[in-house]
Amino acid sequence: MASVSGATSSLGNTSLRGYGGLSSGIDRDAIIEQMTAGTQAKITGQNKKMTSLSWKQEAYQSVSAKILDLQDNYFSYSSGFNLKDASVFAKNRVTALGKTDATKFVSASGSSSMTDYMSILGVKQMASSTTLLSAGKQAQSIKTGITEDSLTNEVYRTSNLKGTKLEFGIYSVTDHRFKSAGTFTFPASYTDKDENGKEITVTLDYTSDMDAVNGKTGRLFGEELAEGLNKALAQSSIKSGNDKLADVAEFKYENGVMRLQEKNGKTTDLVIRSSSSALKALGYDSEGKDESNGISLEKLGENQKLFKDTYASSENMVDFLKGKKLSFSFGGQTKEIELVKSGESFASLDELQQTMQKRLNQAFGADNIKVENKNGSLEFDLGPAASSNQTLTITSRDADVRKTLGIQKGASNKLSAESSIRDNIDKLLPDATDDEKEAFLADLNQNGLIINGVRIKGVTADTSINGMIEKINSNEDAGVKASYLSSSNQFVLVTSETGKGREITLDGASKAIFGARTDSGEFVDSSFKQTDTNKVTEGSLEAGRNAEVLVSYGNGIKTLVESSSNTFDLDGMKVTVSGVFGDVRQEDGSWTSDTSMAVTFSASADVDGVTEAVKKFFEEYNAMVTEVNKQITTRPDSSYGPLTDAQKAEMTETSIENWEKKAKEGLLFNDATMRSLSMDLQSVMTQMLNSGISYQDLEEMGITMSDDYLDGGTITFNEAKFRAAMTSDPDKVSNVFTGGGSVTKGFTNIVEDTLTTYATRYRSENGNSYGRLIEEAGSEKVPLSVMNNQIYRQLKDMEEVLNKYKSQLLTEQDRYIKQFTSMETLINRMNSQSSYLSQLK
Repeated sequence: MASVSGATSSLGNTSLRGYGGLSSGIDRDAIIEQMTAGTQAKITGQNKKMTSLSWKQEAYQSVSAKILDLQDNYFSYSSGFNLKDASVFAKNRVTALGKTDATKFVSASGSSSMTDYMSILGVKQMASSTTLLSAGKQAQSIKTGITEDSLTNEVYRTSNLKGTKLEFGIYSVTDHRFKSAGTFTFPASYTDKDENGKEITVTLDYTSDMDAVNGKTGRLFGEELAEGLNKALAQSSIKSGNDKLADVAEFKYENGVMRLQEKNGKTTDLVIRSSSSALKALGYDSEGKDESNGISLEKLGENQKLFKDTYASSENMVDFLKGKKLSFSFGGQTKEIELVKSGESFASLDELQQTMQKRLNQAFGADNIKVENKNGSLEFDLGPAASSNQTLTITSRDADVRKTLGIQKGASNKLSAESSIRDNIDKLLPDATDDEKEAFLADLNQNGLIINGVRIKGVTADTSINGMIEKINSNEDAGVKASYLSSSNQFVLVTSETGKGREITLDGASKAIFGARTDSGEFVDSSFKQTDTNKVTEGSLEAGRNAEVLVSYGNGIKTLVESSSNTFDLDGMKVTVSGVFGDVRQEDGSWTSDTSMAVTFSASADVDGVTEAVKKFFEEYNAMVTEVNKQITTRPDSSYGPLTDAQKAEMTETSIENWEKKAKEGLLFNDATMRSLSMDLQSVMTQMLNSGISYQDLEEMGITMSDDYLDGGTITFNEAKFRAAMTSDPDKVSNVFTGGGSVTKGFTNIVEDTLTTYATRYRSENGNSYGRLIEEAGSEKVPLSVMNNQIYRQLKDMEEVLNKYKSQLLTEQDRYIKQFTSMETLINRMNSQSSYLSQLK
């Protein structure tokens, strides 16, 4: 008989409060342990009961998990092989037969009773989408702000603030040292989110006239810079006590001063280090100031000059351009060109133009890109050697360079895709008057783009060309995909679905951007009907078409079948075409084609795939049956039970593991629910025979009952026989597994119905119950059952009883401790009196 020796009490000499026996010499804790042994035994017994019940729950859950896995893997339409689906066993592996020049355009899947008779005689036309190609947009030279006057006059600002730093910290009065809390660098940009929650990069404007009003927003540039700096500050990690610096301080532009001040009545002990490089650009006047303990925000604000006098430096164009580079993209090449090199000076705009032209010729070849002095400023354009469909793009990674030169990011001689619709207005509407352009932009801001009656959300005059296209393509309701063709400088809209009858309708501003143009100058969409006197002359309209396939069903009749897509459902077989072949045409009212290009079909079942799936199914099914049988036939060994903590403390991990493995055996011996499940599993074969499946057919398929009548009802599977049956007669196999023919109920339906009674994910399939096993013990695979099952409720009740016993034990211990403490006090007093009396003798 197995046993665990040397079990120690949970109440050792140090387990109770205080120290007993100091005067009496009595082992207080040992005595209290004996006096509370009855209650402690109740706690130990309750713990063992709860452990045993938890193990029983695990045993139930192990079986229910195997059942759910079988259902998920083999009886679900989301699984790779749903053995309830007859199409899994069908001849659904279709091969196109015929000349390669034809079969390369045809693929097929699925099953049909007509597979052996059907043929594709030819493809007359493919399905296509309705396409609207816009009128071409005007190509223009790329204008710059490089003028004759700018060569010598100091009119260009360079920021003194961008890239400088403010170092925050606290000066220690005791050791006179600056303890840094972090450094804020004035950034070129910060990250934000647009109206759709998408992260974007916002560039800060450090060089505009801060007291001027931004025409787009109606706010001072200084106010907008302060707002941007606050967003950048919020993204820094500088702390003021427990708060972020951005929560207690803010930039504010008022009365011409860029202040950094405490906000919302909050205060901060942080000061700015006097050596911070941004102080001068912020206008801080340090003359005569005591900065030994740093500069407080209040002190900073009291000693700032006007921002306009310190935030930027002015210089002429030549000095500004020295060392600066522009990125030119042309003919598949991108090169950076240094416009003005160190030491160079230019007396005239023509001289600068000639120097730039030489550098462009050297980089891209003569006459491909030209730079010209037009109307007193330099402009870049395609040269005479370049073709008109080529694109020239100019940009700079430095926002200040782009701003000073007056070019947009990704500026192009065609549409600048990275720039706003507003910035591209002259190219979009080259023939419109200024008033018409303003009306167009106002309409766009008010009504947005409307395509197929759907308003494209978030498109305004300040949306970039790329952003506009992205928003159109992400709007599924509009039913179109948009793109910009840089080579021809045109937009194209294509319906998301193919087939005839698809339209692209445009309203308002969208018609001017995406519409084709007639000879009368009108912008039109796909609903426009051309006439001899009013035709589309710029852009094009192409209506969508249905795919047309000439099909023969083996009866001598040729049928032209149409589909809005390039996929056809031909009597259950799915045929997809990807090209035209067969020279299909109609002569004298009848269809004809090149018969040598006909495509026929051969179908076979997926023997390997189905065999492997069925093999795995029986392996998992038999594993479940074996576990159920073991649970109900294994007798428990009363010598083994749950271990106490004290017992575990004296054992190795391996010993504990082996002990508990033995203790868990037999927990479900003769359990009523498990016994019922086992009997139902053993009746599966009988149910199959009663549903019209002959045992001879099963044997031919390699499916038989196990010879061991004590194994609980496992099923023997012969892979070779099953493979042969699938090859020779997949329909018979399908009938056995899914029902059909003379079989009233297939094997998989019988197994599923049997198992669903005990475990299922779907209550609706089992009389509003997750099954007997899950109702009893719950399952991690069915989350709603974890805290809603019989054993869980039992354990909760048992836990309440356990807590009551534990509380009772503490009460008893406290009472005995007080009694022993009183006794020790009296003994100590008696000892003192005895000692005193002995001294009197």
